[in-house]
Amino acid sequence: MSAGAVQLPKITEGFLGPQAKFQAYGLNLVSHSQPIIYMQEDQPEVEIILGTKSEIRITVKLVSYERKKECTEYCLVRCIGNNFLFLIRPPLPGFYKCQIYALPKDEAGPQLLGVYNYLIHFPGNFEDRPFPKQYPMWRDGCYLEEPLSLPRGIKDPMVRFKVVVPKANDVQVKVGEEWNPLQETEPDTFEGFVDFNTGYAPGSKAKLNARFVGNNYHTLLEYSL
Repeated sequence: MSAGAVQLPKITEGFLGPQAKFQAYGLNLVSHSQPIIYMQEDQPEVEIILGTKSEIRITVKLVSYERKKECTEYCLVRCIGNNFLFLIRPPLPGFYKCQIYALPKDEAGPQLLGVYNYLIHFPGNFEDRPFPKQYPMWRDGCYLEEPLSLPRGIKDPMVRFKVVVPKANDVQVKVGEEWNPLQETEPDTFEGFVDFNTGYAPGSKAKLNARFVGNNYHTLLEYSL
């Protein structure tokens, strides 16, 4: 179906596009300059890139328009340099509102403000593959190369992990109660193979943990097994 044949849903005036603080926060659109994105039927995912000029906190919300349901687990936030990358993998056909929130790190307050809103049309229907849960510290310059997702009940003994975690002294993957250290192969880049063939209880999590200062580990990503 062509973009011209798609009937747009009713959206509140002023919702789409840049919001009040977009320019004030020094943000710029790197990949998609228009607020409406039409994905192709054979396109399972789309990546939106947002540029920044200063240190800033970012989060995102993905909402199914037809189902009125938040599905942010289908958006992976990654960072490369001053760019934030939002990899979106819609679970079902339809329209999705992608709402980006931000706040400069030198501004007080926990409440991030809406800075840009997209409307994404997804006509396809692919395998349901949510991304791992991302904790706030993950969005502080980290990048996940693999695995982008893990299937439920996985029993693979050789799952490769590769992540960039700036300023980390140690990165480990905890599967159930088992800790698996990753090796720092270059500055800030950690990788290695993790065994998922060992017995872990139903409903367990695989957690990517990092140690920065001291002995405490912080959870950055969480996969449902």
